[in-house]
Amino acid sequence: MTSMKIYADKLLMTVSGLLFLMTASAQVEFGPISGDAELGKTSYYDYGCYGCHGFGGIGRKNLANDVSGIMFREDIFLTYLRGRSELNPLFPTQSMPNYPADSLSDADALDIYAYIRTFKDDPPDVEDIPALKAILDGAKAQ
Repeated sequence: MTSMKIYADKLLMTVSGLLFLMTASAQVEFGPISGDAELGKTSYYDYGCYGCHGFGGIGRKNLANDVSGIMFREDIFLTYLRGRSELNPLFPTQSMPNYPADSLSDADALDIYAYIRTFKDDPPDVEDIPALKAILDGAKAQ
């Protein structure tokens, strides 16, 4: 079996597992958090996670409100990070960086996980944002 075939099989298994977890989210209970969210906040910024995931988990790749299938349990989160470190070099168009254990320790990764689990997307109602309400009311009038 070629190394490309092995990587393709690993990718398929990883993606299939993640898709299953994302679709089964209503039945999955979130696991405990062993990391330190305060330390995780520092690492989240040091590793540049905010570049895609935003300062509060609401960015191009949303993590707030536990919407991501990789956030159900710490071991799933670590598996995803480590799997990307093995697979991502074959796919340079993917934007998430590689995170092998020698560049991001398990302890630091679990601290980041703890910090991400604090993210909540709780936007104000449109009525509480006068400028947005005026824009929407103006659009309705046309």
